[in-house]
Amino acid sequence: MPLMAGIVVGWAYNVGALCAVALFAVSMIAAVIGLARFAPRWLFGAGVMLFMFSVGLFVEHRLSAEKAPRWEYGKRECRAHLVEVPSVRGTSVKVLADLSVQCDSVQGRTQGLVYLYFPRSVDSEKLSAGDSLAFEASVSNPKNQGNPGEFDVENYYYIKDITGTAFVPDGKWQLLTGEKQTLRTRALRLRAKTVALYERLGFSGERLALLSALTLGEKRGFPQDLKESYSAAGASHILALSGLHLGILYMLLATLLPLGGRRLAYRLLRELSIVAALWGFAFVAGLSPSVVRAAILFTLMSLGRMIGQDISPVSSLSFAAIVMLLFSPHLLFDISFQLSFAAVLSILLFVPPLQQLTGVYEHGALYGYVMNLLIFSFVAQLGTLPFVWYYFGIFPVYFLLTNLLVVPLAFVVLMLAVAVWVLSPVPVLAHIAAVPLGWAVGFMNWGVCAVSDLPLGTFALPPLSVCGALCVALLMLLIAVSLLRKRRWLFILSSSVAVVLILLFLLGTKDEEKGNYMLIYNNNKNPLLHLVFDGGENYLVSTVPQLDAEYEYVSKPFLKNNGLPAPQWVYWEHNDSLVQCDEGCLQFQGLTVKLLDNGFWQRNDDYEPVDILVLCRGFLGRINKLVDSYPAACVVVDGSLYKRSRERIKREYAELGISVVDISEWGAMKVVATEEGFDLIPMSDKR
Repeated sequence: MPLMAGIVVGWAYNVGALCAVALFAVSMIAAVIGLARFAPRWLFGAGVMLFMFSVGLFVEHRLSAEKAPRWEYGKRECRAHLVEVPSVRGTSVKVLADLSVQCDSVQGRTQGLVYLYFPRSVDSEKLSAGDSLAFEASVSNPKNQGNPGEFDVENYYYIKDITGTAFVPDGKWQLLTGEKQTLRTRALRLRAKTVALYERLGFSGERLALLSALTLGEKRGFPQDLKESYSAAGASHILALSGLHLGILYMLLATLLPLGGRRLAYRLLRELSIVAALWGFAFVAGLSPSVVRAAILFTLMSLGRMIGQDISPVSSLSFAAIVMLLFSPHLLFDISFQLSFAAVLSILLFVPPLQQLTGVYEHGALYGYVMNLLIFSFVAQLGTLPFVWYYFGIFPVYFLLTNLLVVPLAFVVLMLAVAVWVLSPVPVLAHIAAVPLGWAVGFMNWGVCAVSDLPLGTFALPPLSVCGALCVALLMLLIAVSLLRKRRWLFILSSSVAVVLILLFLLGTKDEEKGNYMLIYNNNKNPLLHLVFDGGENYLVSTVPQLDAEYEYVSKPFLKNNGLPAPQWVYWEHNDSLVQCDEGCLQFQGLTVKLLDNGFWQRNDDYEPVDILVLCRGFLGRINKLVDSYPAACVVVDGSLYKRSRERIKREYAELGISVVDISEWGAMKVVATEEGFDLIPMSDKR
């Protein structure tokens, strides 16, 4: 906990190395004095805690210093080593690479993790983890679009130690040979070969997606609708390869290798075999962080059994967390790290007392099995509640029913998958083992979708801040400890605090802002306007037909956060009591908004004054003539325009002494009609 606190404080307040060193010195002095007989007992513990806090500050400062430089160059000669398996997305191929640029200048960054984008082609689809490339490109720094409710790309990249993105044109890169392969890239290549093995055995579609996620942690091809079904049913954890899966494998190996006895040689052979198998599974799964930390945990437990000592599982979990955070401090802010450690910690703390309370082993094997599943599922769901509440804002009602289905099936799937791996050298036997594996995977998908379709399967939780999530976690911990330790006063105190916080939250909750308004999103594909009305009716307006794939990530977060229904699409012509649109000329609340995406306006000799003129991708022509044809109270340069076009338009308007609003710089804008005209309100803090 002190290490985590040090990382958080260092990340939030950018604490310098001098402060960390000073705290380190104070902690060492306190710890040394605490060892003396005359010193109070708590002094040594306080010194150790302060020491770990200073370590957290230092590792965060070191990582922040490494990531501080930004890419400041134009096109440069680059060398990249691919550290992940490329993924095909529409017309492009995306891959994470360790990139370095050749530059004599000392200003700016020269090396870092970068996402590379290639046009989809035969050559780019053949790229694999471990390949090294040479090409010429410019690297862009991470940047949010500034749309309301959007995914925080800048923070996500910062947590993942990713420094930027670059586009590599087709045919402009060269594959290098003779490069050394790292252990990680070898593991990723083996994972890709295992996915290819599943495909050869006849798996495809949703079955292949679930099997790859459940056994290899490969979720890039997982369908969005199926992912939402698993989330609504409370089974998302089954898709994240982590401690649950290695725990199942550990139980299976412990059953298949019943080497016992008091002799040390027997214990060593058994535990070494189990550890080797676990790390072999982790290697096939690509050595992902969640699998590595679970493997470390079980390795420590096996080490304790080797020497005849039962090492505390909580201590083993803490040691695994410390090791991983020292090497990669920003794992602390990764949602998979948070969920997996919260679930495992809650299981280790509260499952044994609940097993005793319910008499799991006193009423027969079937009762014990079912009750254990319910206890594990309930405790894990409760332990992750603060994080699920903060990140997703939903709670699955039927999660206990779902886990009664998916946990046993996960055991069967993993067992059969390992059998397929072992039998893969003999294709006939591998195909035989793949038949029941396909049945199990298909039944799991069917069962989860059936549960997610039940009425009232999920209910939305009110928005929760970071401090709110921490308070919820602390209160849950206090209540659980008071119940398990039978401390009535602590239970009354924590319950009273919980009631007070809930009342304050309800009293402090403000009604959502009402009124009719228009949002101009920052979208680099095509223009996108969002009209919202008091009654909940809302429209999406663009110059192109509806393309859900392009707009989902832009408008869906705002729709979800504000509880709005699915919008009506407006394109070219539309007419009802709320919205009128004719050839890109939109009438909204007495305002006239014109979207220009071509050069046809140049044939118009009549003046058409508008309130807001939006210049979109495809706009052609000089501004001096446009000013005469469409005099406007406000000119908006849309984010869909190419960078050179935006710069030219802004330059020509500046020469005429007219200011414009560049959506790509300002982020999304909110337009509210007033008696005097309209107000233009930024929706982000980009400016």
